[in-house]
Amino acid sequence: MEGIILIKTIRNADVVVIGGGSAGCTIAGRLAAAGRQVLLIEAGPDYGSRTSPDWPADLLNARTLPTSHDWGYTGPGSAGQPLALDRCRVIGGCSSHNGTTQNVGWAGDYDQWAAQGCPGWDAASLAPLFESALDRYWARHYLPDEIQPFHQAVLGAASAQGLPLVSDFHLLAGGAGAGCAPINSSLEGVRLNAAFAYLDPVRDSGHLQMLCDTLVERISFKDGIAQAVHIIHQGVEQRIPAKLIVLCAGAYGSPEILLRSGIGPKEHLADLQIPVTLDLPGVGHNLHDQPTANLEYEGTQALAEALTAFEADRVLMEEQTIIKLRSPYAGSAPYDLHVFPWIERDPSLEQGWRCVFPVGLLRPKSRGHLQLTSSDANVAATIDTGFFADSDDIPPILFGIQWTQELIRSPAMAAFIGAPLAIPPQQQTERIEWVRNNHRHYWHPVGTCRMGPSSDPYAVVEYTGKVHGLEGLHVADASVFPEVPRGTTALPSAVVGERIARFLLNGVC
Repeated sequence: MEGIILIKTIRNADVVVIGGGSAGCTIAGRLAAAGRQVLLIEAGPDYGSRTSPDWPADLLNARTLPTSHDWGYTGPGSAGQPLALDRCRVIGGCSSHNGTTQNVGWAGDYDQWAAQGCPGWDAASLAPLFESALDRYWARHYLPDEIQPFHQAVLGAASAQGLPLVSDFHLLAGGAGAGCAPINSSLEGVRLNAAFAYLDPVRDSGHLQMLCDTLVERISFKDGIAQAVHIIHQGVEQRIPAKLIVLCAGAYGSPEILLRSGIGPKEHLADLQIPVTLDLPGVGHNLHDQPTANLEYEGTQALAEALTAFEADRVLMEEQTIIKLRSPYAGSAPYDLHVFPWIERDPSLEQGWRCVFPVGLLRPKSRGHLQLTSSDANVAATIDTGFFADSDDIPPILFGIQWTQELIRSPAMAAFIGAPLAIPPQQQTERIEWVRNNHRHYWHPVGTCRMGPSSDPYAVVEYTGKVHGLEGLHVADASVFPEVPRGTTALPSAVVGERIARFLLNGVC
């Protein structure tokens, strides 16, 4: 009986949005606000609006990063070491578990997207959409007395090394410097996710239906036109008719669903005995993320005492500062590295605090791929991020490590930094091996369904998000990024939702 009620309800939807993350919430919210009947399907739970008491405390706590709702993706690092590839399975997606720092990246990266055959994606066109997304997220700048002692020391040390102190992370023309990016968390340290920003205004509008805790198996087609979404809801397989489908399942989830739907490299689909809907070689390729080398140290007694005093009457955020650093390999760009230090509690250490200094390469040349091992939606794809497959990615990371070690040794940091816990050796060859064996990532996977013109054999979608060669199916999330912008990806993902929602509403498809 439940299945009959479900299908009867869903038949009224004009648009089915698959995935309730940063981009999916944006698309669903914008289309519903414009009067479209929208069904949003999310694999994780929905805990309600911003005022609901049902939200788990860890997902609201912006002080640290929760892992309670992780998808469980893993993949190999450069030396084959296992890496946890965190993705959040809940309404709001990764905006419900990230560090809440929002920055737009550099204008030149988006101008390059446009120059490569994606009109409307240049910086000038996107600037008002970034402003709109920042406004929706209630993004704000830290007040001076909110910056805790460790990060005050970081800013002092960066300034002493000649970097300007900046507050331009929300500006596409921003340059190198150190500062605190805008945040989408409240004065009380509450994380304000994409669902609060975009879905809450339309939850009671009558234009939005939500189907959560629901796994999408595949999309079916007839004569190249999308017909239905096939789901598993409460253990029951069901078919939902759809007029227009917007796939927003992220850099891992979107290519998985396309491949299970028979859209992808025909040789790979044949290996899995999946009938070919459309041979699109680019699905699952062009995967990249921003690799990091993390330097780690014990916190001192002076740090512990300073943090305790600060926390007595203020919210203690673990991560606040970002350094936009230019290496000699940045070309014409103003910066190509992020150093984004944080502190974390560690009861195994004498003073209870660990200090972490990640050096992140923002524009890696290396590329990986994603492939299915089964047509079963419950079996995760194999993911190879391809970190450091291109050796040109090593020199800027080494430059960033050396610069960061000088920052750590500066007088401004001396009182807070204790014994090293994870640092590279001094010899260059050994440093390279250390990076390959110990690197992590910035949690910013992109590119697996990249935008580009039909003349590009590896482009999956055109500039409107419409899948090449098919009707009724769009993709709108970080998977469509041709290249990762030099910044965090949560805000650009919301802007993808803003941009493609406008294309849909204006009939530019």
